[in-house]
Amino acid sequence: MESGTLIPLLRQRAENVWQKLRLRRREPWNWLVQNASLALLPPGLLFHSPSLIVLSLLGAAAGCLKLPLPPMQHTELRRLLPTLERLIGQESVWLAKPIDRRKKRQVWFLCAGAPLAALFLWLQDLGPIGLAIAVFFLLHVRRKNIEQGIDP
Repeated sequence: MESGTLIPLLRQRAENVWQKLRLRRREPWNWLVQNASLALLPPGLLFHSPSLIVLSLLGAAAGCLKLPLPPMQHTELRRLLPTLERLIGQESVWLAKPIDRRKKRQVWFLCAGAPLAALFLWLQDLGPIGLAIAVFFLLHVRRKNIEQGIDP
């Protein structure tokens, strides 16, 4: 196979896999499994627990697979379904939004903040994490005050 045809073929396969993963992420069970498993990552990093870290990563990977589970509305977790659908919708809307200054800033903070948070959790230094949470909360309150007409 020539390299001229191999590159587009690999690109097309990667796009197909990416599209399939995006569609799986919109299924309630997959979304729930991925987020619940990723919630185990911070305690795993904080307590230096290899088993929690591996469990978290395996759960996130398992959430990418087709899960042979009954529809959520036929289980005991059906009361979570409206909330999950709302959160999945919010995530889909955010992903579909065009990239503007605000979204660039959000992506930048996510790409820079997640590794830094992981590092600080691993080093068991919670001060910078608490300070960042406080700053972001105060910025949120300031933005809400401006929206309500309160001069900061």
